[in-house]
Amino acid sequence: TAVLLDTMVGNLYMEKHPCTCLNFLKLCKVKHYNYCLIYNVQRDFITQTGEPMGTGWSGGEHIFCQLCDDRGRFFEAGKVPRIKHKKGTVSMVNNGRDQHGSQFLI
Repeated sequence: TAVLLDTMVGNLYMEKHPCTCLNFLKLCKVKHYNYCLIYNVQRDFITQTGEPMGTGWSGGEHIFCQLCDDRGRFFEAGKVPRIKHKKGTVSMVNNGRDQHGSQFLI
């Protein structure tokens, strides 16, 4: 079984979150998300994926880590105003230290 996420519903917030958007787009381009399991489904709330091991424990890693090993697995989340989440919004998962890897939720 496969799922195709169609992003025709909205746009990325490149002006507000350039690093986050670039990370997501580049991970898509290198097919990082192909065959990722959806490992967290919370009815009427979220669906979470983006970690190739399919466990949700590692947090995945950002594209910049894959390109050059001198950074950690996560990059710092932007401190700009947060985007209000509506049904269908795609957001990066925060690892609890205001950092992102490759996991995202809808």
